[in-house]
Amino acid sequence: MDKNNDKNGNSKVVTDSIKLDTIIPVKEKIEFIVDRESDDERHDLKKRTSYFLRNSRVTYGDMSIYADYIELNWNTGDVYAEGKRDSIGQITEQTKFVQGNQEFFQDAFKVNFKTKVGIAYNVRMTEGEGVIIADKVKRVNDSVMYLHRADYTTDTYFKDGKTKDPDFVLRASPGKLLDNGDQKVLITGPINMRIYDIPTPLVAPFSYIPLGSKRSAGILMPRPGERSDLGFFVEGIGFYLPVGEYFDIKMTGDIYTKGSWGLRTESTYKKNYKFSGRFAANFEKRISGIKGLTTGNNAYNKNDLFGVSWSHQQDPKSNPYTQFNANVNFSSSKYYQNSISTQYIENNQVYTNNINSSITLNKKFRDSPFSATLSMGHSQLLTQPTSQIISDSNNNITLTAPRLNVNMTRIYPFAPKAGAKKGLIQNLGLDYTLQAANEIRTNDTDIFTKKMWDEQSRLGASHRVNLSTAVTLANYFPLSLTSTYNETWSDQKILRTYNPINQRTIDTRIKGFSAYRTFNINASISTNIYGTFINSNKNAKIQGIRHVISPNIGFSYNPNFQDPSWGYYSKYQKDNTSLVVPLGQDKEDVWYNQFEQALYGTSIPQLTNSLNFGVLTNLELKVKDDSDPKGYKKVKIFESLRFSSSYNFSAESFKLSPISMSGTTTFMDRKVNVQFGGQFNPYKLEFEPGKNAGKYIDELVMPRLTNFQIGTGYSFDNSTFGGKKFEPKNYKKRGEIRDENFYFDDENYAHFAIPWSLNASLNYTYNKGTLREANHTGSIMLNGSVQPSPFWNINVSTNYDFVDNKITMLNLGLERDLRSFRMSFNWVPMGRYKYYGFMIALKSSMLSDLKYNDRSRTRF
Repeated sequence: MDKNNDKNGNSKVVTDSIKLDTIIPVKEKIEFIVDRESDDERHDLKKRTSYFLRNSRVTYGDMSIYADYIELNWNTGDVYAEGKRDSIGQITEQTKFVQGNQEFFQDAFKVNFKTKVGIAYNVRMTEGEGVIIADKVKRVNDSVMYLHRADYTTDTYFKDGKTKDPDFVLRASPGKLLDNGDQKVLITGPINMRIYDIPTPLVAPFSYIPLGSKRSAGILMPRPGERSDLGFFVEGIGFYLPVGEYFDIKMTGDIYTKGSWGLRTESTYKKNYKFSGRFAANFEKRISGIKGLTTGNNAYNKNDLFGVSWSHQQDPKSNPYTQFNANVNFSSSKYYQNSISTQYIENNQVYTNNINSSITLNKKFRDSPFSATLSMGHSQLLTQPTSQIISDSNNNITLTAPRLNVNMTRIYPFAPKAGAKKGLIQNLGLDYTLQAANEIRTNDTDIFTKKMWDEQSRLGASHRVNLSTAVTLANYFPLSLTSTYNETWSDQKILRTYNPINQRTIDTRIKGFSAYRTFNINASISTNIYGTFINSNKNAKIQGIRHVISPNIGFSYNPNFQDPSWGYYSKYQKDNTSLVVPLGQDKEDVWYNQFEQALYGTSIPQLTNSLNFGVLTNLELKVKDDSDPKGYKKVKIFESLRFSSSYNFSAESFKLSPISMSGTTTFMDRKVNVQFGGQFNPYKLEFEPGKNAGKYIDELVMPRLTNFQIGTGYSFDNSTFGGKKFEPKNYKKRGEIRDENFYFDDENYAHFAIPWSLNASLNYTYNKGTLREANHTGSIMLNGSVQPSPFWNINVSTNYDFVDNKITMLNLGLERDLRSFRMSFNWVPMGRYKYYGFMIALKSSMLSDLKYNDRSRTRF
């Protein structure tokens, strides 16, 4: 029987059975009209009180109350609401109080519409990512609430109403909730984490928990620990500071008892529909080993390391004609390998050999064929070269600042304004490219010094104009004619002299503007030849063969720009080293390129009258397949197979160029793609006794394979081998809380999908060149993951060198979804960077600092 009805089913007024604090009424006029609805209502005119029964709602201004029983005093403005009770008096359905876009649930409460002061019991409030549950809440005004025995949790199952029991809470008493409009803060006294209502040792004397979407400044909690190579440590101590609406700063530090320390600064910024980015700068002083030891694993090392990264992305919709983007990654050469942070082992960046940076500003000119790009760039070799063949081989850092590219897309000045282009003149197209840059090649020692600016920089520009036209001859032979004009500017030339004492050449840079110009003319013609075979036997496995051959032939010409008459080459004299030196010829002239150290002038072409030729072939089979609706399927033996070479009539020797080969093919219904390429040298190779490297002589022989490379890869998953797909619709029953991914059959056995994936790639390189014995490199890279249950994930990545028969890298990882928590374990059991890391942390970004993290690295 409903407690709000009498035995005859008539409505009656019930007495408040929950003790409420007294609220002193304030005689004020009601400012808004009271709107209400209910299944039944009664009014006591003498007491000026209304009673609303069952499915009741009362609205006043921006406040609405939903309850099973509501009592409203029109004189004082007091409102009392109570939830629905069962037959034994227990609350089965809470009341709901709504103000603005906020909702509060409680068993019973009393509020004054005019003063907005109220008291509620067993309250539940959703705030940002979490939920606050309190035994008692006293509302002082719109911005202040006092809480007694309050719990805060970010359990999504509890927040979404899937369960009444959160897996964890932060319990405090007393507490104060402050609402400053766009930001809410929960301030409490002593607070304790409870997991499944069991107290834990995690206790704090007070807490300050920002709620809502607005960022708040605060201290970042450190993580203590110990490492065998660096000693005891405190990592991650620092602070977080939001600056304005779009920008924030996080600064942290690491301290180690053996002397190492690190400082880290990170900043993110974002403006919706405009741009976003992140900036980070790290500086570390790493001290390891035992002082006084110079060799062995415990050798004393002291390194200053730094790393700077910046990424900036502009929303393409913000300005379609101007785009600014940046991706900067700059560091000391051994930063990733020697950093005191273990994150670079976890994400495999410790194996990084090269890093690059770019900052670009792109501009498109409306209704114009021109576009421009202004950029800055950086590339850095982190692994130092083992040999010093050239003098600046230690210059492992290349900076380009600035770089300007201007492009004019192809225009057809003689094309008709309407209709198709016909003939060579109407198809004549013109495009233009400008490249200009200042490039610096330096190293960690000389960077940003006077030597870098004076001796290691080069300034230059390159202009390229392309003319092209095309026409089809006899409907089957496309003919194309092209010509290219190049003009190169440089801020220097070189003057080369010979020192007879040490028998070495000396290069002197001659600063000043200089330029050279080249041009060439090219013509090419091609066609397609088709061959088909249709099998008359309809039951044969191979129904047909289709073969396409695309031969092409062309001619290239450019003058001999190495001739002294052009002024690009100069000479110096050196001692004649011939066995027989004619009288008066003890010196010989050696010609050299004055622009060989210019930014865009490394090569000046000599006389070329070259016949270029090649062939592209495609082979395809038509195979009978009863499972296909068409009754057959196409199998490509070669997607493409290309051979090409050239013959230079003007060359004094070695007129025939090496033969290049490249191709692609597919397997397993085109799911596996294989790419390969190589080069054949047609000249005879002679070896001197005892030498491993030979020398080519101008004598044609059977072409010799000098290099070859092949690569392939494939991604395997549940559907690869035609396994039965897991279909949830085949099961009538589904699991509930934390078992949503389980489906139960008629015998109540659980079934669930076990997704897995494996990415495999193979690379092999054969390089013989002029050597007697070829060099081989080959590796298989595997990256796999499997979910043996809905909340477990296992990851494995490894690299196997099948030439040296060894595993070069192995990384194992376990992840576990623990509802509100996440657990992970990473292990590198072998190699130089042995490491393990274990972490258990809350998923919520609001409470991301509440975590346990244990990491270790045995040695470098």
